[in-house]
Amino acid sequence: MKTNTTFFDYGFFAAALVDIGLKRKSNQDEVIMCPEVGFYAVSDGMGGLSNGGKTSQMIKRILPDMIKNASTELANDPSPKYAAELLNKQVREISDVIYNTGNKGHRFDFGATLSGVWLAGRHAVFINLGDSRGYLLPHRKRNIKQITNDHNVAALLVKRGEITKEEARNHPAGSGLTRFVGMDAPATPEVFIREVNPGDRILLCSDGLHGMMSDSILESIMRSGTNPVHVCERLVEEANAKGGRDNISVVYVRVVK
Repeated sequence: MKTNTTFFDYGFFAAALVDIGLKRKSNQDEVIMCPEVGFYAVSDGMGGLSNGGKTSQMIKRILPDMIKNASTELANDPSPKYAAELLNKQVREISDVIYNTGNKGHRFDFGATLSGVWLAGRHAVFINLGDSRGYLLPHRKRNIKQITNDHNVAALLVKRGEITKEEARNHPAGSGLTRFVGMDAPATPEVFIREVNPGDRILLCSDGLHGMMSDSILESIMRSGTNPVHVCERLVEEANAKGGRDNISVVYVRVVK
């Protein structure tokens, strides 16, 4: 069903899906859907921590109310820039609370990635901590664009030219996160504002999806249909067909007039 919000100039269709994958015994991925305010996110609990799964569950439980409260402030200034400021504030706050109550002063027990998008004006405001990703597939341009940066050691090696982006997908350093929800306070999420138009597609996903296939395959599946539910199902099926070695979470948004 098409959704319209007070803050976004266009309408949109959206769907989300979480799958345990083929190798894991438990699921630590979560998706957050707040269609009434145009906010969506994925969160991947850090597998090396004792409470990684609990962290992603906490984010799913707490963040929607924080975003809805922030949306009342956005009503006073419904601009993408102000949406970015509010979103950055909310994510910093939840990360710092988790750090101060669960991680400070001892070995880290709580941690999760977060990649989200808030639709405002004629823009998509992306935010992330960790290596879950946000993509934009423009309707009239050829290639999918990774909007967010991976906050892990492998990404640093790519930046230094020591490995390629393709090699980073399966590199051992990919598991070493440099930023995440629950990191040392103050948290440092990154925010990206991108203009969107009708026909554009947005993808949020954990590394259980993007780590299993190339960007070109992601793009092909995202262009394969107009039904967001079917696109999410095809993405998860492809990740599992290629091994399904991790939990898989995906949010797909198609912008329309």
